[in-house]
Parts: sequence; structure tokens; C-alpha cells
Amino acid sequence: MNLLFLNSAGSWGGNEKWVSMAMTALTPAHGVHLAYRGEAVGRHITLPKTRLPFLAPVDPYTVWRLSKIIRDLGISVLIPTKPADIIAAGIAGRLRGVPTLARLGIVRRLGPYRRFAYETMADAVVVNAGVIKQVLRDGGYARPERIHVIRNGLDLGALDAARGKPRQPGEAAAGRWTVTCAASMIDRKGFDTLLRGFAHFQSLTGAPEARLVLIGDGRRRQALESLARDLRIAASTDFAGYLANPYPRVAAADVFVLCSHNEGIPNALLEAMYLEKAVISTEVGGVGEFVEHGRNGFLIRPGDWQGVGQHLVTLYRNRELAREMGARAHQTVRDGFSAARMGRLLEEACAALVESSTGSRPAPAR
Repeated sequence: MNLLFLNSAGSWGGNEKWVSMAMTALTPAHGVHLAYRGEAVGRHITLPKTRLPFLAPVDPYTVWRLSKIIRDLGISVLIPTKPADIIAAGIAGRLRGVPTLARLGIVRRLGPYRRFAYETMADAVVVNAGVIKQVLRDGGYARPERIHVIRNGLDLGALDAARGKPRQPGEAAAGRWTVTCAASMIDRKGFDTLLRGFAHFQSLTGAPEARLVLIGDGRRRQALESLARDLRIAASTDFAGYLANPYPRVAAADVFVLCSHNEGIPNALLEAMYLEKAVISTEVGGVGEFVEHGRNGFLIRPGDWQGVGQHLVTLYRNRELAREMGARAHQTVRDGFSAARMGRLLEEACAALVESSTGSRPAPAR
């Protein structure tokens, strides 16, 4: 099969990382191509790609270019990853007689716009968590049999490389106990909860050697730096900024914390678990489908900074528990979140869609 992914994002994030991982997983056996808009997306993905304007969901020029790519490359399935992309893909796909498999990687309610995209313009939907499928079904999605639950896959080779490296100078100074998080600094990621939780931990333990390392950048960074000063933890907090390869810094930490208000299956959390970190996460999206409270991590409610602080105290005072949790977390991800498994299931979903669509569409435009 030849598969065309679509992504109109202007910046790099978890959705765009999924596109890269999915394309890479499918490359050995299938032709893959990306239609993208943002320079940051194109810079990260080195596989075959074409930059398009994506000016609007119904952008005649973009639809025409997509139709041409479908014809020239013999595309079998379109895989859009944002609602606007789904509409453009659905139009171009109908013109060429090619089905659309939309991807939804976070819990979203189906308002009129999204309902039109996911239910009307897409032939099937792939989600990464059972809870997302349930939300779609509860919201009245008319074709639940066309929803495929396929968990995210990780590049375990790159993670193994970081996992096997000794700590380097500057990654974790001798004797320091380090808490980290890697995410875009936007409201949804809940960095303010983490900062307040770390301050609460400091108030309970003193722990002068403890350090908080925040990996990422975004529009909230300045406000978060100000909050760290207000909480009097600025001296213990390192704003590391965006890192092309955050794995060594995560591997060097003792605990990973994610305080998001909404997620699907967060890659950063999976990566930290594979790197054998004890994790604390909000129970949002599909997190509760693979993090078992007290066994391979701790779960909290969104905004529960006191819970963050208390669990940090537990892990700080019981290093053996932290190591055991990290080992179980690694096993969880190793068993269920490989890129090879994700690629195989995506391949099956695409093949089934091609088979079911054969003969059900009008002849492609010439």
C-alpha cells in the first residue's frame, strides 16, 4: 500500500511525533508520504513529504494538490491527523476514490464541526486509547465498529541507547535527587501543578539536594518561571528548554511527573516509564489503562498539587519502592507499546479499509 499522512500543525507536538513514528513503522513494507504545513513539522520528519498551504479545511488549492499526490503516487489510504485535515482529505479522497482513516489522539467531545469531520468525512477512525473510543460512542458517533484502538508505539532502540548510558556531568550532579517533566509549556500540560507540588515536597522534606528539571518550551514558560520565583523554588528548578533528544535527561532523573488536564496516551509518559522512571501522572485520557496506582506509578487528579508533593515525599524517602516501580513501568511499556506492534495494527486497519471500500466508491476523477 501507499499511504498519505496529512498534518497541518504549525508546531511540533505529540500528534506530530505520532505521525513520524507511524510513518517510520510502516516504511519497511509500504510507501509513505506526508502532506504538511509547518516548517517545524517538516524539519523533524525526513521521510518523503510535500509542503502545502492548508489555508482552510476547504482550500481548493490544497485539495487539488492532494488529489494530484493521490494520483501520482498511487495512494491507497489517506491518514489525516487534525479535523481540518480530515475534511480536506475526505474531499480529495472522494475525488479519487480513496478511503480516509482519521487519527484522534486525545479525548475530544464531538461538536458539530468535529462530528462532520470524524463521522461524515472519514471512513474510519484510529484512536490510541479505549477511553477515546468510549467518548466517541457516548457522544453519538454512528459507526463504532469503524473505530480502531491502536496504542502508540515507541522507538525502543533510541530509548535503549539512553537507558544504557551512564549519567553525564550536568545531567544529574552527584548526590542530587531529580524530578523531571518533558512537555510543551501550554495550559493543558499543568506545569503549574507540578511546580506547586514540588514546592510542597520541599516544604515537607527540606531536601536541599532535590532538583526539578523542566524540559520543553512554549507560551507559558515566562509565567512558569515567575511562579517558580514566587514559590521560592527557582534556585532548585532548571528550565532546560526544548531538547531535540530529551531521553538522556529523562534517563538521568529519578522521578517523572506529568500533570496534564487532558491527554490520550502521552508519549512522554510512556518514554519515561520505559526508561525505568517512577512516574506520577494525572489520571486523564488513557493513562489509567496502563498505569496501575501504587504498582507501576502513582495517579492523581488534575490540579492536585498536594498529591504530587506527597507522592514525591514517598518516592524520595523510599528509593527501593521507586526502583521497583520503575522496573514494573519498563515492563508495561516494553510489552505493549512497540513501534512494530503499532505499525502492524495500522497496516491491518488500512488493509481492511481498502478492502471494504473497493467497489463502494465512484470511479476516481481523471
